[in-house]
Amino acid sequence: MRIRSEHFVGRGKGWTIVLGGALLILVLTIRQVASAPPGQAPGAGDGDPAHVQWMPVIKKIPSDYVAGPVGPEYGVVFMSSAEDPADEQQYQNALSTGASWNRWPIYWPLVEKAENQFDWSAQDRTVEADLAHGLKINAILLGTPWFYQTAVQPLQPEALPPRPQGQITLFAPERATPVGLYDPVFADGTDTPGQHKTINQTNRWARFVTAAVNRYKPGGVLAQANNWDAGVGVRHWEMWNEPELESFWDGSLPDYARLLKVGYLAAKHADPEAQVLFGGLANFTQPNYYGDVLSIYDGDPLARPHNYFHDILATHNYSCSWRSWYYVYRAGGTLASRDLQKPIWLNESGVPAWNDYPGPVWDSGSWYRATMSEQADFVIQSAFYAAFAGADVIFHFQLYDGCGNQPAGTDFPPHNGELCDDQGRLKSNPDYPCAGDANGLFSNPTDATCFSQHPQPETARPNYAAYRVLTTYLRDAQPLWRQRPGGDDPYRGPQEWIAFYRPSTRERILGLWARFGQDEIAEVPAISNQATLVTPDGATRVIQPQGGVYRLTLPGATNQNTWCGADNPYAIGGRPYILIETGPRNPS
Repeated sequence: MRIRSEHFVGRGKGWTIVLGGALLILVLTIRQVASAPPGQAPGAGDGDPAHVQWMPVIKKIPSDYVAGPVGPEYGVVFMSSAEDPADEQQYQNALSTGASWNRWPIYWPLVEKAENQFDWSAQDRTVEADLAHGLKINAILLGTPWFYQTAVQPLQPEALPPRPQGQITLFAPERATPVGLYDPVFADGTDTPGQHKTINQTNRWARFVTAAVNRYKPGGVLAQANNWDAGVGVRHWEMWNEPELESFWDGSLPDYARLLKVGYLAAKHADPEAQVLFGGLANFTQPNYYGDVLSIYDGDPLARPHNYFHDILATHNYSCSWRSWYYVYRAGGTLASRDLQKPIWLNESGVPAWNDYPGPVWDSGSWYRATMSEQADFVIQSAFYAAFAGADVIFHFQLYDGCGNQPAGTDFPPHNGELCDDQGRLKSNPDYPCAGDANGLFSNPTDATCFSQHPQPETARPNYAAYRVLTTYLRDAQPLWRQRPGGDDPYRGPQEWIAFYRPSTRERILGLWARFGQDEIAEVPAISNQATLVTPDGATRVIQPQGGVYRLTLPGATNQNTWCGADNPYAIGGRPYILIETGPRNPS
């Protein structure tokens, strides 16, 4: 989620909340709850929709349970990128997370720098380095070159500011619908694919997508130049990022539907095995955006034979951990209403910390932020929610802090608010905010272009250990059941229990935490005579049941920095535990 904030001070010590861009939009629109899939009960007003009858609170497992597809896989955004290439230390930090996917943007304006003049050198180096380190790539194709803008008065390139490091961002001219987008995809004047057809060169987007896929696919231009083995290359192509936000796309919804269709047909023409992702959805300004695009395709005779012009749906979630379940589940319902099944990726997720540089450490109520401990809790909870809903790949945003959502060059020493004016800007330079976003699993190194003055540069935060817990323990597992015990209403109980089953080891993997502000006593029926208890810091211990039950005290939730629904004022549950037991072949 790219939040266009101009000011970053929140509640506390008299500081004024000044929220800009998408943050303000989120505050104004967060009460919009997407409608349920057709034929199912809608959510209840503006609250947590997770209690409605169509929520799979308890997933029944048949006695003849047979192992099927397992997951999830894991990724981290900005392990490296063409604009901010990783050194070996950064790659080793990335690999140590246990993730196998890197997600980064390939900006069209930075490749086609003049009309029909392409420079792929920076992208080549990053693709080569990623693949050399054994990483898979989720490449985002986005941005319109200034000379292909559809605006009446195109903004000239000299007006563009520097691009922030470690931030997915588009400047005003790059958000434009490119010229030629509605021209036929193929040179024969049609959009209908064919083995011996060629791309229509007047459709500039089709031409760029084709060039990118041909260059980086297995057996493509770069693979041949490097003599790579068969199958080595880039196969996953995301068509834009958060297209429902004006900060990324100034075209209409039908314009994005056309962009995705053209990109899909061009990518498949270049590489029939290419996997095309619907641009990752921010979810809060237009909650029905995905369904609305698919509704356009409902009337396109090419849509169904061509997979509704995407292979994978990507979605994003920040700050409210339970929404990682909701957004994945909602997307699945949108697909099911058309008898479609596709992988769903949560390819951005996280919450920035306020109590570590460059966050506003003086402001415990900083909106949409969390403590570092709560940040680690979010990592665990978000992944359990998303994986239970069926997410195939889960990405953390991001490896380092980069520039966060702040302008390029934003930097200042650690401080306790004394450097801020009353608008949340630096007194010494009001062009820059006085606080930033500590999103990273690692703090920035000293050579970063933003926030380079962390007292312990390039060191791991607690969310790193939590992410390592996921990549170690929540793998090769299938959703088993979900319950909310501890109260009279099984849909709104004060505890969250989410269970998975790993067929290869016959392990039940249970994540559990308190949903509200009070400590809870969890009484978990045992399926074995002992279990391994894992905490977000990676610590483990063996525990035994008493009277056939494990009794655990679940700490109460503490984070109220984000409004996430009327049913629960806590954006993040309390400190989670993971309970792992080896049980019978037919799980419970």
